[in-house]
Amino acid sequence: MCARCIISAAIVGFMGCGFSNSSTSPEGGPVAVRGQIVELQSGVAVDPVTSVAVSGLAPTPKVDVQGASFTIDDIPEDSAFGILVAAPTHRSTYSQVVVTTSDLQDVAVPVVSEAFITGLASAFGATPSPSKAIVLLHLVDDAGKSRAGVAGINFTIAGTNGPHFLDAGMMPTAIATASSMSGWVVFFDVPPGLLGLSQGLQASVTIDVPALPASAGVVTVAEAKVSDGAPVVPSNVSFAAQIVPIFAARGCQNCHSGGGIGKDQGNLTLAGSANLIYKELVEEVPNTRVRVATPEASLVLTMPSREDPPDAHPNVTFTGPRDPDYLKLLVWIREGAKQN
Repeated sequence: MCARCIISAAIVGFMGCGFSNSSTSPEGGPVAVRGQIVELQSGVAVDPVTSVAVSGLAPTPKVDVQGASFTIDDIPEDSAFGILVAAPTHRSTYSQVVVTTSDLQDVAVPVVSEAFITGLASAFGATPSPSKAIVLLHLVDDAGKSRAGVAGINFTIAGTNGPHFLDAGMMPTAIATASSMSGWVVFFDVPPGLLGLSQGLQASVTIDVPALPASAGVVTVAEAKVSDGAPVVPSNVSFAAQIVPIFAARGCQNCHSGGGIGKDQGNLTLAGSANLIYKELVEEVPNTRVRVATPEASLVLTMPSREDPPDAHPNVTFTGPRDPDYLKLLVWIREGAKQN
């Protein structure tokens, strides 16, 4: 199994590799993920596995591990969650899975070997700090295929040693200044916290990376979607036409309506007319769910996003600050949270 297929499967809803299967879950019910733990570079199943832990969901679902195979049940629909894998002779590895409304089968979740890390560090002249993280990014296009030719001047992670590029066979190439046909990039000495890739004014492409955690001594594996053109944000966002549909499309209404726990515990309803939803968000609890003065602090943005430490929201809906629905909400609030 190719490394591209592994990371595409584990991180972005399993698009583009052609080996995963899905089945529809009961309407409005939880979904399941089943698959194997595999070595990132080779795609070979890893057995034994020391542990498989899930984060970003509350309550935490049960994980059943048999050899290299795993099953995770009772996952809320429309969730992004993390999987942290530990195995002998491998570095603890974190990656993300995104589910919608269907069960996922034959999912390959990566773990990175110590030998692979040692080889990368040696080739790039790095001495990884045990108090910091290592990040492996897979640069892909909109179809999930590896993206070559993405220059290092387009992106950075502050305070790190990188980016360093891997060749078409996922081997280090110290003189490279842009991604190869594999699309793989490595950063050493990433500060613990939420992964924050930034792009400067000179960027010629837009890179969308999920807001994933980086932890001391752990490898974070992430997929970064690359689009042509400098980063842009929406403008003139309409509440009725662009904001209200988000809550149905992203599964928010399943929880925040009727007898859902979001309505019960959060006292927030996100179903019904645009007028009702606007009142719930803006007027019922002023300057809380929507904060015009500090838009990024609005609960409608922070609660369904990944935070460190995590908040009380039972799942992560927005994968990162470039999630298109997150951006629409953010810009709508920046533009005054109008009832338009």
